[in-house]
Amino acid sequence: MESFKATVNVKLKDTIKDIKAQTLEQAVHSLMPVQNLKCRVGNTYSIEFDAKDKNEAEKIIKTISEEILSNSVIEEYEIKW
Repeated sequence: MESFKATVNVKLKDTIKDIKAQTLEQAVHSLMPVQNLKCRVGNTYSIEFDAKDKNEAEKIIKTISEEILSNSVIEEYEIKW
């Protein structure tokens, strides 16, 4: 068995209105003037686990990302090893 560590970043798809990001932009603008501010809010998950090889690890993290961490209708995810 090998140990693997992955970071999964989950965010709303670009076509979905990001209310949290809009709130963040408003808060920043209330503190100071910032030109061309664009925010997207998401979640980052750091996951460590054991698997027999890289292929099994990729299957595991893909399943976790698709079935637990993200909603494929409105969100997208990116895996970084």
